[in-house]
Amino acid sequence: MAAFAVVEAARILLQRPRLVLYGDQALLELGARRAAHFDQLVGPYSRNGFHHPGPAVFYLLAPFVRLLEPSGPGLYLGAVVVNAVALVAIVAVVWRRAGGTAALWTAGALDVFCLCLGVGTLREPWNPYLVVVPMVLFVVLWAAGWTGSVHASVWALVVGSYEVQSHVATAPYVIVMALILCVRMYRSRDGTRRHVWLPVSALAVIWLPPFVEVVRDRPNNLQLMWDFLTSSHASTPVGKAVEASTAAMSIVPFGTHAYVLAVHRGPWELAAAAVLLVLGAVVAGRAGAPPMSRALVIAAVVGALIGTLSLTRSDGPVSFYYAVWLVCVPVAVLIAVGIGLPAPAWRPVLAVCVAAAVLAVVADLRTAPISRTTGSGPWPLVLASSPQGKRATVRDTAALAAAAESVLRPGDRLVGVTIGSSGVWPLAAGVVLELDRHDVQSTVAPDSWELYFGQERAPGRPVSVSFTLDVAGAPTGSGQHVIADVDGVVLTAARASG
Repeated sequence: MAAFAVVEAARILLQRPRLVLYGDQALLELGARRAAHFDQLVGPYSRNGFHHPGPAVFYLLAPFVRLLEPSGPGLYLGAVVVNAVALVAIVAVVWRRAGGTAALWTAGALDVFCLCLGVGTLREPWNPYLVVVPMVLFVVLWAAGWTGSVHASVWALVVGSYEVQSHVATAPYVIVMALILCVRMYRSRDGTRRHVWLPVSALAVIWLPPFVEVVRDRPNNLQLMWDFLTSSHASTPVGKAVEASTAAMSIVPFGTHAYVLAVHRGPWELAAAAVLLVLGAVVAGRAGAPPMSRALVIAAVVGALIGTLSLTRSDGPVSFYYAVWLVCVPVAVLIAVGIGLPAPAWRPVLAVCVAAAVLAVVADLRTAPISRTTGSGPWPLVLASSPQGKRATVRDTAALAAAAESVLRPGDRLVGVTIGSSGVWPLAAGVVLELDRHDVQSTVAPDSWELYFGQERAPGRPVSVSFTLDVAGAPTGSGQHVIADVDGVVLTAARASG
Protein backbone atom coordinates (compact mmCIF):
# COMPACT_ATOMS: atom_id res chain seq x y z
CA MET A 1 0.00 0.00 0.00
CA ALA A 2 2.75 2.48 0.91
CA ALA A 3 5.39 0.59 -1.07
CA PHE A 4 5.69 3.36 -3.64
CA ALA A 5 6.29 5.88 -0.85
CA VAL A 6 9.10 3.85 0.71
CA VAL A 7 10.82 3.34 -2.65
CA GLU A 8 10.35 6.93 -3.77
CA ALA A 9 11.43 8.48 -0.48
CA ALA A 10 14.53 6.27 -0.45
CA ARG A 11 15.41 7.21 -4.03
CA ILE A 12 14.97 10.91 -3.34
CA LEU A 13 17.02 10.89 -0.13
CA LEU A 14 19.82 8.76 -1.60
CA GLN A 15 20.09 10.53 -4.94
CA ARG A 16 19.27 14.07 -3.81
CA PRO A 17 19.33 15.39 -7.39
CA ARG A 18 19.77 19.11 -7.86
CA LEU A 19 16.50 20.21 -9.40
CA VAL A 20 15.72 23.27 -11.46
CA LEU A 21 12.00 23.93 -11.26
CA TYR A 22 9.84 26.25 -13.31
CA GLY A 23 6.18 27.01 -13.91
CA ASP A 24 3.72 25.91 -11.27
CA GLN A 25 6.27 23.84 -9.36
CA ALA A 26 8.57 26.85 -9.01
CA LEU A 27 5.67 28.93 -7.69
CA LEU A 28 4.79 26.17 -5.23
CA GLU A 29 8.33 26.09 -3.88
CA LEU A 30 8.39 29.87 -3.60
CA GLY A 31 5.19 29.63 -1.55
CA ALA A 32 6.63 26.83 0.59
CA ARG A 33 9.76 28.90 1.23
CA ARG A 34 7.59 31.78 2.41
CA ALA A 35 5.59 29.37 4.57
CA ALA A 36 8.84 28.30 6.25
CA HIS A 37 9.01 31.89 7.54
CA PHE A 38 5.28 31.89 8.45
CA ASP A 39 4.68 34.49 5.78
CA GLN A 40 2.18 32.73 3.49
CA LEU A 41 -1.50 33.53 3.96
CA VAL A 42 -3.18 32.40 0.72
CA GLY A 43 -3.18 29.25 -1.35
CA PRO A 44 -1.86 28.59 -4.88
CA TYR A 45 -3.07 30.87 -7.63
CA SER A 46 -6.15 30.14 -9.70
CA ARG A 47 -6.38 31.31 -13.29
CA ASN A 48 -9.81 32.73 -12.40
CA GLY A 49 -8.24 35.73 -10.68
CA PHE A 50 -8.03 34.59 -7.05
CA HIS A 51 -6.03 32.21 -4.89
CA HIS A 52 -7.23 28.89 -3.60
CA PRO A 53 -8.70 29.46 -0.15
CA GLY A 54 -5.68 28.74 2.07
CA PRO A 55 -1.98 27.91 2.35
CA ALA A 56 -2.17 24.50 4.06
CA VAL A 57 -0.35 22.75 1.20
CA PHE A 58 2.54 25.23 1.44
CA TYR A 59 2.98 24.64 5.16
CA LEU A 60 2.95 20.87 4.68
CA LEU A 61 5.63 21.07 1.99
CA ALA A 62 7.78 23.69 3.71
CA PRO A 63 9.68 21.35 6.10
CA PHE A 64 10.75 19.12 3.22
CA VAL A 65 11.89 22.08 1.13
CA ARG A 66 13.99 23.28 4.06
CA LEU A 67 15.32 19.77 4.70
CA LEU A 68 16.72 19.38 1.18
CA GLU A 69 17.50 23.01 0.35
CA PRO A 70 18.90 24.98 -1.30
CA SER A 71 17.89 23.21 -4.50
CA GLY A 72 17.00 19.66 -3.60
CA PRO A 73 13.84 17.71 -4.43
CA GLY A 74 12.08 18.79 -1.24
CA LEU A 75 8.75 19.37 -3.00
CA TYR A 76 8.78 15.81 -4.35
CA LEU A 77 9.69 14.30 -1.00
CA GLY A 78 6.89 16.33 0.57
CA ALA A 79 4.37 15.06 -1.98
CA VAL A 80 5.41 11.47 -1.34
CA VAL A 81 5.14 11.86 2.43
CA VAL A 82 1.75 13.64 2.29
CA ASN A 83 0.31 10.85 0.14
CA ALA A 84 1.93 8.10 2.23
CA VAL A 85 0.54 9.50 5.48
CA ALA A 86 -2.92 9.72 3.93
CA LEU A 87 -2.73 6.11 2.69
CA VAL A 88 -1.63 4.78 6.07
CA ALA A 89 -4.32 6.83 7.84
CA ILE A 90 -7.03 5.37 5.56
CA VAL A 91 -6.06 1.83 6.51
CA ALA A 92 -5.81 2.78 10.19
CA VAL A 93 -9.30 4.28 10.24
CA VAL A 94 -10.81 1.24 8.51
CA TRP A 95 -8.97 -1.09 10.90
CA ARG A 96 -10.32 0.77 13.91
CA ARG A 97 -13.90 0.95 12.63
CA ALA A 98 -14.27 -2.31 10.66
CA GLY A 99 -11.56 -4.72 11.76
CA GLY A 100 -8.40 -6.33 10.44
CA THR A 101 -9.86 -8.17 7.44
CA ALA A 102 -11.45 -4.98 6.10
CA ALA A 103 -8.18 -3.11 6.68
CA LEU A 104 -6.28 -5.77 4.75
CA TRP A 105 -8.71 -5.46 1.85
CA THR A 106 -8.39 -1.67 2.02
CA ALA A 107 -4.61 -1.93 1.76
CA GLY A 108 -4.97 -4.03 -1.39
CA ALA A 109 -7.57 -1.63 -2.81
CA LEU A 110 -5.22 1.29 -2.24
CA ASP A 111 -2.40 -0.54 -4.02
CA VAL A 112 -4.71 -0.96 -7.02
CA PHE A 113 -5.62 2.72 -6.73
CA CYS A 114 -1.95 3.76 -6.73
CA LEU A 115 -1.26 1.59 -9.77
CA CYS A 116 -4.21 3.05 -11.70
CA LEU A 117 -3.47 6.65 -10.78
CA GLY A 118 0.22 6.21 -11.53
CA VAL A 119 3.18 6.19 -9.23
CA GLY A 120 4.66 9.16 -11.06
CA THR A 121 1.50 11.18 -10.46
CA LEU A 122 1.57 10.43 -6.75
CA ARG A 123 4.97 12.03 -6.34
CA GLU A 124 4.16 15.19 -8.31
CA PRO A 125 4.08 18.36 -6.16
CA TRP A 126 1.12 20.02 -7.86
CA ASN A 127 -1.92 21.02 -5.84
CA PRO A 128 -4.56 19.38 -8.11
CA TYR A 129 -2.73 16.08 -7.52
CA LEU A 130 -1.98 16.67 -3.85
CA VAL A 131 -5.70 16.60 -3.01
CA VAL A 132 -6.42 13.21 -4.62
CA VAL A 133 -5.28 10.74 -1.95
CA PRO A 134 -6.31 13.00 0.98
CA MET A 135 -9.81 13.14 -0.56
CA VAL A 136 -10.07 9.36 -0.12
CA LEU A 137 -9.03 9.87 3.50
CA PHE A 138 -11.70 12.56 3.88
CA VAL A 139 -14.37 10.18 2.59
CA VAL A 140 -13.27 7.37 4.91
CA LEU A 141 -13.15 9.73 7.91
CA TRP A 142 -16.58 11.05 6.94
CA ALA A 143 -17.97 7.52 6.86
CA ALA A 144 -16.41 6.79 10.26
CA GLY A 145 -17.92 9.99 11.62
CA TRP A 146 -21.31 9.17 10.15
CA THR A 147 -21.26 5.83 11.95
CA GLY A 148 -20.61 7.40 15.33
CA SER A 149 -16.99 8.47 15.75
CA VAL A 150 -16.87 12.10 16.86
CA HIS A 151 -13.08 11.98 16.77
CA ALA A 152 -13.13 10.89 13.12
CA SER A 153 -15.74 13.57 12.36
CA VAL A 154 -13.50 16.40 13.54
CA TRP A 155 -10.50 14.96 11.69
CA ALA A 156 -12.69 14.81 8.59
CA LEU A 157 -13.24 18.55 8.96
CA VAL A 158 -9.47 19.07 9.22
CA VAL A 159 -8.71 17.01 6.11
CA GLY A 160 -11.62 18.62 4.28
CA SER A 161 -10.20 22.03 5.15
CA TYR A 162 -6.90 21.02 3.58
CA GLU A 163 -8.77 19.90 0.47
CA VAL A 164 -10.70 23.15 0.11
CA GLN A 165 -7.64 25.31 0.75
CA SER A 166 -5.49 23.42 -1.75
CA HIS A 167 -7.96 23.29 -4.64
CA VAL A 168 -11.27 25.12 -4.70
CA ALA A 169 -12.77 22.52 -7.07
CA THR A 170 -13.22 20.26 -4.05
CA ALA A 171 -15.11 22.92 -2.06
CA PRO A 172 -18.73 22.16 -3.07
CA TYR A 173 -18.44 18.50 -2.15
CA VAL A 174 -16.46 19.04 1.04
CA ILE A 175 -18.76 21.80 2.28
CA VAL A 176 -21.91 19.76 1.72
CA MET A 177 -20.44 16.68 3.41
CA ALA A 178 -19.08 18.76 6.28
CA LEU A 179 -22.48 20.33 6.90
CA ILE A 180 -24.12 16.90 6.92
CA LEU A 181 -21.52 15.66 9.37
CA CYS A 182 -21.91 18.68 11.66
CA VAL A 183 -25.67 18.16 11.79
CA ARG A 184 -25.09 14.48 12.51
CA MET A 185 -22.67 15.30 15.35
CA TYR A 186 -25.05 17.87 16.81
CA ARG A 187 -28.03 15.51 16.81
CA SER A 188 -26.12 12.40 17.84
CA ARG A 189 -26.04 11.24 21.42
CA ASP A 190 -23.63 8.42 20.69
CA GLY A 191 -19.88 8.38 20.98
CA THR A 192 -17.57 10.34 23.23
CA ARG A 193 -16.70 13.96 22.68
CA ARG A 194 -13.56 13.72 24.78
CA HIS A 195 -10.02 13.79 23.39
CA VAL A 196 -10.91 15.91 20.37
CA TRP A 197 -8.69 18.82 21.41
CA LEU A 198 -5.99 17.87 18.91
CA PRO A 199 -8.16 17.90 15.75
CA VAL A 200 -10.04 20.97 17.01
CA SER A 201 -6.72 22.75 17.51
CA ALA A 202 -5.58 21.65 14.05
CA LEU A 203 -8.82 22.98 12.58
CA ALA A 204 -8.25 26.37 14.22
CA VAL A 205 -4.62 26.55 13.08
CA ILE A 206 -5.37 25.59 9.48
CA TRP A 207 -7.85 28.47 9.11
CA LEU A 208 -5.80 31.08 10.96
CA PRO A 209 -3.76 32.32 7.94
CA PRO A 210 -6.85 32.87 5.72
CA PHE A 211 -8.53 34.70 8.61
CA VAL A 212 -5.53 37.00 8.99
CA GLU A 213 -5.54 37.66 5.24
CA VAL A 214 -9.25 38.54 5.28
CA VAL A 215 -8.66 41.05 8.06
CA ARG A 216 -5.47 42.48 6.57
CA ASP A 217 -5.96 42.76 2.81
CA ARG A 218 -8.28 44.98 0.79
CA PRO A 219 -9.61 43.44 -1.34
CA ASN A 220 -9.04 40.12 0.34
CA ASN A 221 -8.99 36.74 -1.35
CA LEU A 222 -12.44 35.81 -0.04
CA GLN A 223 -13.88 38.91 -1.70
CA LEU A 224 -12.11 38.06 -4.97
CA MET A 225 -13.56 34.54 -4.89
CA TRP A 226 -17.04 35.87 -4.16
CA ASP A 227 -16.76 38.40 -6.99
CA PHE A 228 -15.90 35.59 -9.41
CA LEU A 229 -18.68 33.28 -8.23
CA THR A 230 -21.33 36.00 -8.45
CA SER A 231 -20.15 37.45 -11.77
CA SER A 232 -21.34 36.38 -15.18
CA HIS A 233 -18.76 34.25 -16.94
CA ALA A 234 -18.55 31.38 -19.35
CA SER A 235 -19.75 28.06 -17.97
CA THR A 236 -19.17 24.46 -18.93
CA PRO A 237 -21.93 22.52 -20.73
CA VAL A 238 -23.33 19.63 -18.72
CA GLY A 239 -22.10 17.16 -21.34
CA LYS A 240 -18.51 18.33 -20.97
CA ALA A 241 -18.76 18.20 -17.18
CA VAL A 242 -20.06 14.63 -17.35
CA GLU A 243 -17.27 13.71 -19.75
CA ALA A 244 -14.60 15.02 -17.35
CA SER A 245 -16.16 13.49 -14.23
CA THR A 246 -16.69 10.05 -15.77
CA ALA A 247 -13.12 10.07 -17.06
CA ALA A 248 -11.93 10.71 -13.50
CA MET A 249 -14.27 8.15 -11.94
CA SER A 250 -13.00 5.50 -14.38
CA ILE A 251 -9.33 5.98 -13.45
CA VAL A 252 -9.95 2.86 -11.39
CA PRO A 253 -9.64 0.51 -13.23
CA PHE A 254 -8.54 2.08 -16.54
CA GLY A 255 -5.74 4.36 -15.38
CA THR A 256 -4.60 7.79 -16.49
CA HIS A 257 -1.56 9.79 -17.53
CA ALA A 258 0.09 12.62 -15.65
CA TYR A 259 -0.28 16.19 -16.87
CA VAL A 260 -3.08 15.83 -19.39
CA LEU A 261 -5.87 18.31 -20.03
CA ALA A 262 -8.35 15.64 -21.10
CA VAL A 263 -8.73 11.85 -20.86
CA HIS A 264 -10.91 10.26 -23.52
CA ARG A 265 -12.60 6.95 -22.68
CA GLY A 266 -14.21 4.67 -25.18
CA PRO A 267 -17.89 3.76 -24.78
CA TRP A 268 -17.04 0.24 -23.61
CA GLU A 269 -14.67 1.61 -20.95
CA LEU A 270 -17.29 3.98 -19.59
CA ALA A 271 -19.93 1.24 -19.66
CA ALA A 272 -17.66 -1.22 -17.87
CA ALA A 273 -16.69 1.36 -15.23
CA ALA A 274 -20.36 2.27 -14.68
CA VAL A 275 -21.38 -1.38 -14.32
CA LEU A 276 -18.60 -2.05 -11.83
CA LEU A 277 -19.50 1.06 -9.82
CA VAL A 278 -23.21 0.23 -9.71
CA LEU A 279 -22.62 -3.41 -8.80
CA GLY A 280 -20.15 -2.41 -6.09
CA ALA A 281 -22.55 0.20 -4.69
CA VAL A 282 -25.43 -2.28 -4.65
CA VAL A 283 -23.37 -4.96 -2.90
CA ALA A 284 -21.84 -2.58 -0.37
CA GLY A 285 -25.04 -0.62 0.27
CA ARG A 286 -27.40 -3.58 0.52
CA ALA A 287 -29.66 -4.08 3.50
CA GLY A 288 -27.70 -5.78 6.22
CA ALA A 289 -24.33 -4.44 5.09
CA PRO A 290 -22.15 -2.88 7.82
CA PRO A 291 -22.98 0.79 8.54
CA MET A 292 -19.47 1.87 7.53
CA SER A 293 -19.93 0.21 4.16
CA ARG A 294 -23.25 1.95 3.53
CA ALA A 295 -21.80 5.29 4.62
CA LEU A 296 -19.00 4.97 2.08
CA VAL A 297 -21.52 4.28 -0.67
CA ILE A 298 -23.51 7.39 0.34
CA ALA A 299 -20.33 9.46 0.24
CA ALA A 300 -19.48 8.07 -3.21
CA VAL A 301 -22.92 8.78 -4.68
CA VAL A 302 -23.02 12.32 -3.29
CA GLY A 303 -19.48 12.91 -4.56
CA ALA A 304 -20.35 11.79 -8.08
CA LEU A 305 -23.41 14.07 -8.21
CA ILE A 306 -21.95 17.19 -6.62
CA GLY A 307 -18.59 16.81 -8.34
CA THR A 308 -20.20 16.64 -11.77
CA LEU A 309 -22.57 19.55 -11.12
CA SER A 310 -19.80 21.74 -9.72
CA LEU A 311 -17.78 21.30 -12.92
CA THR A 312 -20.49 23.14 -14.83
CA ARG A 313 -19.45 26.31 -12.95
CA SER A 314 -15.95 26.21 -14.46
CA ASP A 315 -15.01 29.31 -16.41
CA GLY A 316 -14.61 28.07 -19.96
CA PRO A 317 -13.32 24.62 -20.94
CA VAL A 318 -13.04 22.19 -18.05
CA SER A 319 -9.65 20.52 -17.73
CA PHE A 320 -9.23 16.97 -16.51
CA TYR A 321 -7.20 18.02 -13.48
CA TYR A 322 -10.26 19.88 -12.16
CA ALA A 323 -12.00 16.53 -11.77
CA VAL A 324 -9.19 14.11 -10.95
CA TRP A 325 -10.14 14.13 -7.24
CA LEU A 326 -13.36 12.30 -8.21
CA VAL A 327 -11.34 9.09 -8.38
CA CYS A 328 -12.31 8.89 -4.69
CA VAL A 329 -15.73 7.64 -5.86
CA PRO A 330 -14.65 4.20 -7.17
CA VAL A 331 -12.04 3.86 -4.41
CA ALA A 332 -14.71 4.47 -1.74
CA VAL A 333 -16.98 1.87 -3.33
CA LEU A 334 -14.11 -0.63 -3.55
CA ILE A 335 -13.27 -0.13 0.13
CA ALA A 336 -16.96 -0.45 1.02
CA VAL A 337 -17.18 -3.81 -0.75
CA GLY A 338 -14.24 -5.10 1.30
CA ILE A 339 -15.72 -3.95 4.59
CA GLY A 340 -18.72 -6.21 3.95
CA LEU A 341 -16.61 -9.29 3.20
CA PRO A 342 -17.22 -12.33 5.42
CA ALA A 343 -14.37 -13.34 7.71
CA PRO A 344 -13.45 -16.56 5.80
CA ALA A 345 -12.46 -14.46 2.79
CA TRP A 346 -9.19 -13.39 4.38
CA ARG A 347 -6.97 -15.82 2.46
CA PRO A 348 -7.84 -14.61 -1.07
CA VAL A 349 -7.81 -11.06 0.26
CA LEU A 350 -4.28 -11.57 1.51
CA ALA A 351 -3.23 -12.94 -1.88
CA VAL A 352 -4.70 -9.92 -3.65
CA CYS A 353 -2.97 -7.52 -1.25
CA VAL A 354 0.44 -9.17 -1.68
CA ALA A 355 0.10 -9.21 -5.47
CA ALA A 356 -0.96 -5.56 -5.57
CA ALA A 357 1.89 -4.53 -3.27
CA VAL A 358 4.44 -6.34 -5.45
CA LEU A 359 3.03 -4.71 -8.59
CA ALA A 360 3.18 -1.31 -6.91
CA VAL A 361 6.88 -1.75 -6.08
CA VAL A 362 7.64 -2.98 -9.61
CA ALA A 363 5.75 -0.04 -11.13
CA ASP A 364 7.62 2.39 -8.92
CA LEU A 365 11.00 0.94 -9.83
CA ARG A 366 10.08 1.18 -13.52
CA THR A 367 9.16 4.85 -13.12
CA ALA A 368 12.01 7.13 -14.10
CA PRO A 369 13.56 8.85 -11.08
CA ILE A 370 13.34 12.62 -10.88
CA SER A 371 16.47 14.29 -12.15
CA ARG A 372 17.89 17.63 -13.17
CA THR A 373 16.30 17.27 -16.59
CA THR A 374 12.89 15.93 -15.52
CA GLY A 375 12.44 17.50 -12.10
CA SER A 376 9.77 19.99 -13.03
CA GLY A 377 7.60 17.56 -14.92
CA PRO A 378 6.28 18.03 -18.45
CA TRP A 379 3.33 20.29 -17.65
CA PRO A 380 4.95 23.72 -18.14
CA LEU A 381 6.52 22.54 -21.42
CA VAL A 382 3.13 22.98 -23.08
CA LEU A 383 2.66 26.46 -21.66
CA ALA A 384 5.90 28.17 -22.65
CA SER A 385 6.52 27.57 -26.34
CA SER A 386 9.00 29.82 -28.09
CA PRO A 387 8.27 31.54 -31.44
CA GLN A 388 10.44 28.92 -33.17
CA GLY A 389 8.18 26.15 -31.91
CA LYS A 390 10.72 24.86 -29.40
CA ARG A 391 9.43 24.13 -25.97
CA ALA A 392 10.97 25.56 -22.85
CA THR A 393 12.85 23.00 -20.78
CA VAL A 394 14.53 22.64 -17.44
CA ARG A 395 17.84 23.23 -19.22
CA ASP A 396 16.53 26.55 -20.58
CA THR A 397 15.55 27.62 -17.09
CA ALA A 398 18.93 26.61 -15.70
CA ALA A 399 20.76 28.53 -18.45
CA LEU A 400 18.70 31.69 -17.90
CA ALA A 401 19.12 31.51 -14.13
CA ALA A 402 22.88 31.01 -14.47
CA ALA A 403 23.07 34.06 -16.75
CA ALA A 404 21.17 36.14 -14.21
CA GLU A 405 23.43 34.99 -11.38
CA SER A 406 26.55 35.79 -13.41
CA VAL A 407 25.88 39.55 -13.30
CA LEU A 408 25.14 39.69 -9.59
CA ARG A 409 27.57 41.10 -7.05
CA PRO A 410 27.99 39.92 -3.44
CA GLY A 411 25.95 42.83 -2.09
CA ASP A 412 22.97 42.35 -4.39
CA ARG A 413 19.96 41.26 -2.35
CA LEU A 414 16.98 42.65 -4.29
CA VAL A 415 16.58 42.56 -8.07
CA GLY A 416 13.71 43.25 -10.42
CA VAL A 417 12.34 40.79 -12.97
CA THR A 418 10.04 42.03 -15.74
CA ILE A 419 8.00 39.54 -17.75
CA GLY A 420 7.81 40.95 -21.26
CA SER A 421 5.54 38.29 -22.80
CA SER A 422 3.01 36.19 -20.91
CA GLY A 423 4.23 32.97 -22.52
CA VAL A 424 7.60 33.14 -20.74
CA TRP A 425 6.17 33.30 -17.22
CA PRO A 426 7.08 29.67 -16.38
CA LEU A 427 10.73 30.44 -17.11
CA ALA A 428 10.53 33.67 -15.11
CA ALA A 429 9.18 31.69 -12.16
CA GLY A 430 12.17 29.35 -12.41
CA VAL A 431 14.64 32.24 -12.54
CA VAL A 432 13.01 33.91 -9.52
CA LEU A 433 13.19 30.63 -7.59
CA GLU A 434 16.87 30.08 -8.44
CA LEU A 435 17.68 33.60 -7.27
CA ASP A 436 15.66 33.05 -4.11
CA ARG A 437 17.64 29.86 -3.41
CA HIS A 438 20.77 32.04 -3.46
CA ASP A 439 19.24 34.52 -0.99
CA VAL A 440 18.51 37.11 -3.67
CA GLN A 441 14.93 38.36 -3.53
CA SER A 442 13.05 39.54 -6.61
CA THR A 443 10.26 41.90 -7.46
CA VAL A 444 8.15 40.88 -10.46
CA ALA A 445 6.63 43.31 -12.95
CA PRO A 446 4.16 44.24 -14.28
CA ASP A 447 1.61 44.38 -11.47
CA SER A 448 -0.66 41.88 -13.25
CA TRP A 449 1.66 39.04 -12.14
CA GLU A 450 0.94 39.66 -8.46
CA LEU A 451 -1.63 36.84 -8.57
CA TYR A 452 1.12 34.37 -9.46
CA PHE A 453 4.08 35.68 -7.47
CA GLY A 454 2.40 37.35 -4.48
CA GLN A 455 2.05 40.92 -3.34
CA GLU A 456 5.36 40.74 -1.45
CA ARG A 457 7.06 40.71 -4.88
CA ALA A 458 5.18 43.73 -6.20
CA PRO A 459 7.40 46.16 -8.15
CA GLY A 460 8.20 49.67 -6.99
CA ARG A 461 11.10 49.15 -4.60
CA PRO A 462 14.66 50.17 -5.59
CA VAL A 463 16.58 47.21 -7.01
CA SER A 464 20.26 46.72 -7.78
CA VAL A 465 19.72 44.92 -11.11
CA SER A 466 16.73 44.93 -13.47
CA PHE A 467 16.15 41.82 -15.59
CA THR A 468 13.67 41.48 -18.46
CA LEU A 469 12.59 38.14 -19.86
CA ASP A 470 10.99 38.26 -23.30
CA VAL A 471 10.79 36.51 -26.65
CA ALA A 472 13.50 37.11 -29.22
CA GLY A 473 12.93 40.20 -31.33
CA ALA A 474 11.12 42.17 -28.63
CA PRO A 475 12.42 45.73 -28.17
CA THR A 476 15.14 46.09 -25.54
CA GLY A 477 14.67 48.67 -22.81
CA SER A 478 16.99 51.61 -22.26
CA GLY A 479 20.27 50.51 -20.70
CA GLN A 480 19.40 46.84 -21.02
CA HIS A 481 21.90 44.45 -22.60
CA VAL A 482 21.35 40.84 -23.61
CA ILE A 483 22.96 38.32 -21.26
CA ALA A 484 21.26 35.14 -22.55
CA ASP A 485 19.38 33.97 -25.63
CA VAL A 486 17.95 30.49 -25.06
CA ASP A 487 15.66 28.88 -27.62
CA GLY A 488 14.15 32.18 -28.63
CA VAL A 489 13.75 33.52 -25.08
CA VAL A 490 15.98 36.51 -24.30
CA LEU A 491 17.13 37.71 -20.88
CA THR A 492 18.41 41.26 -20.62
CA ALA A 493 19.91 43.07 -17.64
CA ALA A 494 20.67 46.61 -16.50
CA ARG A 495 22.40 47.63 -13.31
CA ALA A 496 21.01 50.55 -11.36
CA SER A 497 23.13 53.67 -11.55
CA GLY A 498 25.10 54.55 -8.48
